[in-house]
Amino acid sequence: MRFSTALTLAAALMGVDASCGRGRRISTYPVAGGPPATTAPATTVAAPVPTTSLVPTTFATLTKTTEEAPSPTSAAPPAATTSAPPSTGLTQDQQNALDAHNSARSEIGSAALVWDSSLAADAQAWAEHLVSVGSLTHSDVSGQGENLYMGYDSTPLVSAANGWIAEKSSYNGEAISSTNYMSFGHYTQVVWGSTTHVGMGSASDSSGAVYVVARYSPPGNMIGETP
Repeated sequence: MRFSTALTLAAALMGVDASCGRGRRISTYPVAGGPPATTAPATTVAAPVPTTSLVPTTFATLTKTTEEAPSPTSAAPPAATTSAPPSTGLTQDQQNALDAHNSARSEIGSAALVWDSSLAADAQAWAEHLVSVGSLTHSDVSGQGENLYMGYDSTPLVSAANGWIAEKSSYNGEAISSTNYMSFGHYTQVVWGSTTHVGMGSASDSSGAVYVVARYSPPGNMIGETP
């Protein structure tokens, strides 16, 4: 990963969360100020396995739509409503993943992220690359944060987001360093206060494994700082 003046550290982490249902793998991110990114050994997936894998996130240096109340009518009481697909041009999975990010951010007072189609296109291209190489490896992109994930999910984007957010239980508010982020770096990138935009992409291999990439701008996980 390229480093900015504030120093960017790339690392790769592989963890297992057996409570997440079918087999998933999540990848983490680059960090500011450290050695070049390492690549987790590629794993051959012959069939879905009941585990979840996380790979390190990216360290760098350095809106939720308002809902309108139903209009009152004199004719009849308001009809019951059901969950409708998003009206922002996003798929339901994209919207749910964005909502999951913003829910986690609201818990610590970070402003809501905005979906960015350019970041999503970059993420999609890298997800397709990951399918071609068959492993979770971080890109050498500059100026973006990155979270990775692999699993067997019908809703891969929100499943990835929820997996990253689950790392909150491992984070105690400490400042980011080059040695302490491996168990919570996906989460801190999700909620990083100065990050304003996100885009996600996914691609499936022949076994049904889905690779998910999220790109963030500006990147988070700054050495010496907290979300």
